[in-house]
Amino acid sequence: MTGHRGPSAPYYYISHALPAPSDPWLRAFHTDVQAEIQRRLGPDPDRTGVLPDRPPGPFGAAVPDWTPVMRCRTLLALLTERYYTEPRTRGELAVFRRRLRWAQDRTGQPSPALVPVLWTTEGLPRHREPDTVTVLVGDYTRSGLAGLVGAPHARGGYRKVLRAVVDRILTGARHAPPAMTPEDLCFTVAPGVSGMPRIPLSGGSNRDRQFPPLRVPWLPTHAAPTSHRADARWEAAPRRSWFSTPEDDERPILRGPHS
Repeated sequence: MTGHRGPSAPYYYISHALPAPSDPWLRAFHTDVQAEIQRRLGPDPDRTGVLPDRPPGPFGAAVPDWTPVMRCRTLLALLTERYYTEPRTRGELAVFRRRLRWAQDRTGQPSPALVPVLWTTEGLPRHREPDTVTVLVGDYTRSGLAGLVGAPHARGGYRKVLRAVVDRILTGARHAPPAMTPEDLCFTVAPGVSGMPRIPLSGGSNRDRQFPPLRVPWLPTHAAPTSHRADARWEAAPRRSWFSTPEDDERPILRGPHS
């Protein structure tokens, strides 16, 4: 994990599981987001977002090269039913969530850099992402943003949602999490945890890299003392009560004043 963002860090990255990246409404939304950011902040190449031209390949077992989700300032996740089942988008979300945890470990505050947007609500889980963009626009909450892009009757509602999305992007960019390097990621190949990153145990040193604290299970610092068996002669010795009568060869037992 590095404090810098690496080469060509996108201002935002649109993560989606849409089957056709050339969808005109998807591209129109990306264009409108970029235009709204430039309208507020002015043209600046450092505030340019990325929409992948084609779906990238799935995360594999090998350590990948730089990917946009590893260094973008904000992640704009377009939520659909397929978003939660596609291995690539699940991997992107896992990587960015790891970066958010690193940011919270460093600052003590949660980062708002993840911006989930309802793209199509059909098939989405009932329990949605807690930080999903919420706007009081009926068509958006019922069916998602995809039905508002380019719809003349919903132009006002679309612009309202668009401004709310850009507000979240600008806020998230001001609290961007640290960027990852390819060396920071090792991917498991187990089917149940596909795409989940972990920190490799590397012998290399980099003073720009800061690793988050690890949760270590408690272990005792000293071994428990081993139990010793009682001496056999003591075990075999006869037992006497406090009130027993001493024999001829035994030492008398001292009794109390009322004996």
